[in-house]
Amino acid sequence: MNEYRINVRFNLSDTENKAIIDYLNSLDKEKYRSRNQFIIDAIKASIAYAEKQTADDELLEKFREILKEELCSISVAITPPSSAGMDMELTEEQKQKNDAEALAFLDMF
Repeated sequence: MNEYRINVRFNLSDTENKAIIDYLNSLDKEKYRSRNQFIIDAIKASIAYAEKQTADDELLEKFREILKEELCSISVAITPPSSAGMDMELTEEQKQKNDAEALAFLDMF
């Protein structure tokens, strides 16, 4: 049999390490076959999750780029209301707030 062995040390004074050891010692051997198989399955699941997250992040970034490019090509014209005397100019603070809100909205994607 061709094997690759690796040793893992747990610090029993560390509460997280101790909890992991307690969990591994309480595994149902009929369900998981062995601690070794459980650890291998957990590593495989962690790798699959990380790869999916990376793919999702890349897709999300591409979507953001496309959305930003498309939004840059749109021009918006606002017609002032017919009411005279209303100041439609935004202050610098209002413009910065609007810009920040627009970027925050895009970050949701």
